[in-house]
Amino acid sequence: MNLKMLIIVARDSMLEELETILHGTGVKTYTVLSNVKGEGLTGKVYGTFLQPDINCIIFSVLPSDQVDRAVKALQAHHAARVNAARGQSIPLKVFTFPCEEHV
Repeated sequence: MNLKMLIIVARDSMLEELETILHGTGVKTYTVLSNVKGEGLTGKVYGTFLQPDINCIIFSVLPSDQVDRAVKALQAHHAARVNAARGQSIPLKVFTFPCEEHV
């Protein structure tokens, strides 16, 4: 079976809607890392008084076809949010990598 790792980096405030999208595409197994800090295209996320934003990361290892369905749904969601924000950057990144299970 061909497996892929799906990695989603987004604002923590988007977690519930991302989980809804994943569940809608059949993704039921994933890990969420909360309180993720850093800096990217949409700015700094440090969880401080001056920069209160915080990120989360969602990891999931799935069959390739399931990852492809989830990515398409996430792309559609991203496009809708960019459209609603009149072209401004949205704090959502989606990555996939080939993955092998060893244990």
